[in-house]
Amino acid sequence: MASRCVNNLGGLVLLKDVTPDQVNDYVRKHSKEYYEMEPGFVFKDIRMLLKKPMLVGLQIRKGKILLPFTKPCPGYGTMLFEIAAKDADIEFIRDNLVKVSE
Repeated sequence: MASRCVNNLGGLVLLKDVTPDQVNDYVRKHSKEYYEMEPGFVFKDIRMLLKKPMLVGLQIRKGKILLPFTKPCPGYGTMLFEIAAKDADIEFIRDNLVKVSE
């Protein structure tokens, strides 16, 4: 059974207690490649808690993934994490999510 503890992924919190639109805007500005993730998507055995579909960004040269998550606890809300990514993680995102082109 997938965990709901995004802290297990490690990484850096880039945004905290923001709106989904603020996360999506940040991902668009800081990623050349991004994908739409539905609430409940499982990545690295972590079920992504989201209020609505949001963008996941790939930063290929940096080897990072920008990953949204919504913590139900007061004071946290919707967040954006930057996590280290292996090639397999990037391929998993590409293979299982729909690329957004704007």
